[in-house]
Amino acid sequence: MKKLFFVAFLVITGIQLQAQDIPKSAIGIRLSEGVVGDEGFGPEITYQRQMFGEHNRIDANLSWRTNAFINTYRGGVFFHWSYNIWDNLNWFAGPGIGAGYLDFKTSFFGIGISSDRDSEFFPYVGADFGVDYRFNFPLQVAFSVRPTYDIHSIENAAGVEDVDNFGVNIGIAARYTF
Repeated sequence: MKKLFFVAFLVITGIQLQAQDIPKSAIGIRLSEGVVGDEGFGPEITYQRQMFGEHNRIDANLSWRTNAFINTYRGGVFFHWSYNIWDNLNWFAGPGIGAGYLDFKTSFFGIGISSDRDSEFFPYVGADFGVDYRFNFPLQVAFSVRPTYDIHSIENAAGVEDVDNFGVNIGIAARYTF
């Protein structure tokens, strides 16, 4: 009986994993918050383009995030494999690479604690997982989770590494499709 349910699950899943009609291009904004690491909150300009097949796309983005002591600027490209769940609801996943710039603030929380720190460029690798829904008019909304690993070794004045290398942010996006 278990084997019968397993085979039925595979057949239904195989039917659902057919390629869907993803838009050729989409441009919009993604708002994200760092839930692990020290990224902070901020907007991101995002552009998607269907490439390398019916259910593959590239997601290029530029972002700015801030918190109490640091501004982070990033640019990256993520490759998505996108599959249909139901109707216009799709899931996607894929790897990505990019580069960023850390800019330390000179006063924390506006209370006069100052820091004279050098800013730094860094490369990163990551992944992007999520779901998106495309309406019958030119709008796509999405929710995604994006873990990244920054390749840097940033130390404070005491020689202690105080900026996280691993971070995870969650975000929601709205894109115009064409």
